[in-house]
Amino acid sequence: MNLQQLETFLWLARLQSFTRTAQRLNATQSTISMRVSDLERELGVQLVDRSQRQIHITGKGLDLMVYAERMHKLVSDIRSQVGDPAKIGGTIRIAAAELVALTWLPGLVSRLNALYPGSKVELEVGLRGTSHSRLKSGELQLCILPVFGAETPGFEYTSLGEVDFRFMASPGFDRGGNPFSPADIAGLPLIMLGPNSVVAELQLDWFRRNGVTPGTVTQSNSMEISAGLVRSGLGVSFLPLDYYAADIAAGRMICLETSPAISAVPFCVIQSANAPSYVDDITTVIKEVVRSLDPPAQA
Repeated sequence: MNLQQLETFLWLARLQSFTRTAQRLNATQSTISMRVSDLERELGVQLVDRSQRQIHITGKGLDLMVYAERMHKLVSDIRSQVGDPAKIGGTIRIAAAELVALTWLPGLVSRLNALYPGSKVELEVGLRGTSHSRLKSGELQLCILPVFGAETPGFEYTSLGEVDFRFMASPGFDRGGNPFSPADIAGLPLIMLGPNSVVAELQLDWFRRNGVTPGTVTQSNSMEISAGLVRSGLGVSFLPLDYYAADIAAGRMICLETSPAISAVPFCVIQSANAPSYVDDITTVIKEVVRSLDPPAQA
């Protein structure tokens, strides 16, 4: 039994004519008859009563029609959602940085659900990991991540703006407004995101360029966990300034000014250069969502 036989039988049952079925499937009548006969032989039942001038579908044939209809719809869905590279797939898979997930990502998901009601949005929140290889393989359609260093060939980057990060600590680390040097920061208990984090790479590069190696480092896989440790007075962490402005205003954290300062962190939408055209459409939606936020988005 194969899909071609089931499709042939389904159209024969619908059209009630070998001639019209052959025309519909662009085949000869003998081919249509052979496919149905092969299907009957394999199932061991009569599907079509050919004894009269007008063909009739038998009881077993009517039972088979239910399954053939399901198969036809399933095959159509596969061709529509998977087979057409220019059409949006059944699932939109996006990886996003934690800061994005905690700020404007819900607005994006709501917009995508409205624009593509037949699709499902799957989100992965966390560190960068192997995002580029997963984009290239098609496992992910888009990544919304901070970018540090040179862009990787074979991928397209769409800027969403920059975010100011600062070293933050509990008020117990206050030393009267004097700036902290890289050596000063390196001597403090650091709470740093894991090795796949772009933000961690940025910090380590800042230390390296200033000839310093951090001492005590506690690794965390979450920005919010890091912030909780900071509030508890357990160390210093590099966190987004605007997102934790309320903590600073309430006296739960202080911002440690450094000299030299660390550059703002750019955030981008990243996609494979050979991604389907619908991925470009989603990137445009992301840009529109970011522009529509008031105040302007902080990635």
